[in-house]
Amino acid sequence: MKKGFTMIELIFVIVILGILAAVAIPKLAATRDDAKAASIKTDIGTALQALPAWFQGQKEVSFLNAMSLDTNIWSHTNNKCQYVYTDGSGGTVTMSAENNDSTDVGDCSSTAVDANETKQPTLVITLSPATGNNAGSGIVYTLQHDMGVNDANVSLGGKKVKW
Repeated sequence: MKKGFTMIELIFVIVILGILAAVAIPKLAATRDDAKAASIKTDIGTALQALPAWFQGQKEVSFLNAMSLDTNIWSHTNNKCQYVYTDGSGGTVTMSAENNDSTDVGDCSSTAVDANETKQPTLVITLSPATGNNAGSGIVYTLQHDMGVNDANVSLGGKKVKW
């Protein structure tokens, strides 16, 4: 008598493994997306605290000096005063520093504050979930609807104290 498995037994084992994989893989993908959403939520929270503190001390807007951003997740525009995360479904999260007249603060240097200190920069966080066929999906949607992250405008400069 030969020892080994019959063809039927091997097919049953392969089918069972296929069913287990079909159940497990989507769960693992969802866990990975939740971890990425948590990481982005942490980055936003850090920016809301670190950038105003850095500006108060240094009088310059600098995301990279104020906090540690993962540049594999966040991409920046030409002036490095705006960082954008784009998820696979077309949703975006934007963190930018703007003057109070909605203009960009330029090169993020100390020129962000004019001589009269009337243009204090503002940290603007904007979440734009995917639209169209991908509406209701993606990491940005998860951030807004499941994690409660909202758009924010935070002034980076305090008011001058008059004695």
